Parts: sequence; C-alpha cells; structure tokens
Amino acid sequence: MRNITKENPPAFFSDFIRKEQPKGWNDIAPIREKLRNHILEHEQQGYCAYTEIKITKECHIDHFYTRNLYPEKTFQYDNLLVSCNSENYGAKYKDKQIKGKADYDTLINPTTDNPADYLEYTFTGEVESLREQDQRGTQTIQYFNLNERSLVNRRKRAIECLIAMKNDLKEDELVEAIGDFETMVRQLYKQG
Repeated sequence: MRNITKENPPAFFSDFIRKEQPKGWNDIAPIREKLRNHILEHEQQGYCAYTEIKITKECHIDHFYTRNLYPEKTFQYDNLLVSCNSENYGAKYKDKQIKGKADYDTLINPTTDNPADYLEYTFTGEVESLREQDQRGTQTIQYFNLNERSLVNRRKRAIECLIAMKNDLKEDELVEAIGDFETMVRQLYKQG
C-alpha cells in the first residue's frame, strides 16, 4: 500500500460539481474517465492505491469510505482513489469486507496515514504488520487481501529481479525497471 498525497481537486471536477450538482455517482459519468486518469497520473504515479500494481487499463475510482455508509463523502475529492479491478484483492475486496463504520477505525487510510508506519514487506513477498499490538496493519492486510496468492507471487518475482539487479542499478532505476510495488522495492533495497 502506498502513501498518497491528495492535491486540491482539479478545476474540471470542482466546476462540474458546482454547475451540475450531481445527486449520485452515476451523474459524473461525463467526467469520470478524465477524473480517474487525473488521480492516477498526478497523485498515484500510475499505481493502484492499495496493491501498488502498475495500472495499465483495468481500474476504477474507489471511494475509500464507501458511498453506502458515507453518502456525504461521495464527491469529496480526498475520498477518491484509483484501484485495480480485481475482485480478489484491493478496493473491491475491501468493499465486501466492510460491515459498518467502525471497520474504518481499524484500517489504514493511505491519504491520511503513512502505510510504511504500519506495514512492511518481507523477502518472501508477503506484507506484515509492523506493530503486533496495533490492529490497523493486520486488519488492512486482511480487508484488502494484500497477501492474496497472486499478489505474493508477483512480489516474489519482483524481489528476484531486485536481488539480481541490485548491484547494477540505483534505487530509482530499480523502481523503474521492476515497474510494480514501488514501496516494497524501496524498502527492501534499503534493507540490503
């Protein structure tokens, strides 16, 4: 999971909300793709907010705080993140796990929390909670299914590349060469 700094809403989004006064999420269909691309490019550098997979095409705008529990946050820009479309992990998986508002008390919000303060990557490709006494890391891993088998296997392959190329490339070059899991690559690069 990556730390995301939300910018001010883009003018096209603010203008649309002000002029059109949408009532539901479907009402922003005319600008949804432009909004998704803006968030992905300008705030997430092309990565899924939760899994850190480099997104090439299949993705959607996720409401970190789901619309059904927090309808007042439907158009709040700081609640909008781009996620991959997998049903097995990420935003869609999270949305199936959330049962009530209290669930959010135990989750890491990548726009207000630095996930690196709660999560760490192992050389086996798994994500672990940094603090055993703090439920937030453990719950986030479970609610987003960050240790789903295919994600762990993808991370293992990235780690193999990291190990093979570490002596030949600098940190930024490794991030670029591997393409996925930027936070993991940077963390493990520093660990040696």
